[in-house]
Amino acid sequence: MRLLEAVGFVLAIPPVFALLGWMPRRTGFVFAILSCASLLLASVWLGAYWQLIPLYLGVLLSLFVLQRTRPQRSEWMHVLAATAVTCLLLLTGAFTFVLPMFTLPKPTGPYATGTRVEHLVDPVWMETHVAGSLRPREIMVQIWYPATPNRQHLASYRRRRETTLLSSYMGVLKTHSYKNAAVATSGAPFPVLLFNPAWGGNRTQNTYQVEDLASHGFIVVGVDHTYNSGPVAFPDGRVIGPVDDHDIADFQNTTVAQQIAIGGQEAAIEAGDDVLVLNTLSAANLNSRSPWFHRVDVNDAGAFGHSFGGAVAAEVCYQDPRVKAALNEDGWMFGEVAARGLKKPYFVMNDDGPAISAAQLHSTDVQTRRESKLTNIDIENLNHTMQEFGGYMLTIRGSRHFDFSDRTLYSPIRRLTEAGTVSPVRAHEIVEAYTLQFFSHTLLGKPAPLLAANGSPYKEVQFENWFAHNASTR
Repeated sequence: MRLLEAVGFVLAIPPVFALLGWMPRRTGFVFAILSCASLLLASVWLGAYWQLIPLYLGVLLSLFVLQRTRPQRSEWMHVLAATAVTCLLLLTGAFTFVLPMFTLPKPTGPYATGTRVEHLVDPVWMETHVAGSLRPREIMVQIWYPATPNRQHLASYRRRRETTLLSSYMGVLKTHSYKNAAVATSGAPFPVLLFNPAWGGNRTQNTYQVEDLASHGFIVVGVDHTYNSGPVAFPDGRVIGPVDDHDIADFQNTTVAQQIAIGGQEAAIEAGDDVLVLNTLSAANLNSRSPWFHRVDVNDAGAFGHSFGGAVAAEVCYQDPRVKAALNEDGWMFGEVAARGLKKPYFVMNDDGPAISAAQLHSTDVQTRRESKLTNIDIENLNHTMQEFGGYMLTIRGSRHFDFSDRTLYSPIRRLTEAGTVSPVRAHEIVEAYTLQFFSHTLLGKPAPLLAANGSPYKEVQFENWFAHNASTR
């Protein structure tokens, strides 16, 4: 709960005492009025969300009963109302504990951050996810950038139309980025970083990371890959969710070879979306009427992503010479780059999951056996590219797959977020530090002491510099 809502919650408790006859009814009614005013102000100023619905109902019930009934004639009604209000308050506490209005870490860079959402249409490629479609490929992107804010409001975590019923509260949860603020001029042009979300993820899923990068002088473009990401809301009212016909980690009905083919095909499409972003920003950089005029450097770009988005980052880095470096956050590799390797700076971050065992590779369970086999193939591909071309590898001890995204902030209950034992704040601090030094070094030529050699100042980190390793063995 935010401050005004917490005040409203506390003020809703004394009316329960009044209903039970433990304080004057008039005093309880005043507290209920004050609670209602606080919650109303919060909903108008900050926005309402579903976790507080029981609280709203409890306050209204208190007002109604305290105003309409006489305690000497309807004692049973007051006790019943007090019980109901108490249950509603407890339900509010449970909802706001399990799914709180979480707080994103404050960006650490010198710039204020701005953000804007843009609709891009590919002038060349048609949509292939829908059979027989005659529409061009369209995507929605969100751009975070160094900004000069001037009375703009802070942007919400997600747009309301791009949430589900359960995640609708994220439509009023505020970030640290100012909506449609002017792009900063000092330090421009700024290098571009392309962020690709996980399979079925969304462009805002790593807001902790993209805001921090933008505050350090990068233009970060989060790409919603239509029919894979979602839900994605377009300006004409369409809202398109992910296609449900397959999942990159579902091996019940697909073989390893089929999943590799599916992943390669989707990685190629999404890498094409990234190329569209670079082409669009390149044109905007030359357009004097564009907010990006002379602000963008697309020829020294980087790409990164979480899970499947990491594969897309590696693939677009392999395909497009403007992308000079790639960061893969706990994702398999797919596409041409998986087989051929990446002859550019490549950074792979891994979770601390257990190694694949012989029992898993020969398991009678189809899902376990095939997933383990694909993981081993991916390890072989990764070792090849590291041994052949160099790169960086990092493992965060105690982490799990979703510790690289915002998801671990969504709830303190680790089983719901599938978080590891490492603190989410600590995991994000580590990811931010290494990401910033990696792209600052590879795109801007700045020193990167965290990358210089094997080992790490973070006790949770196991780090390997394969450039240094390869040089010492040749």
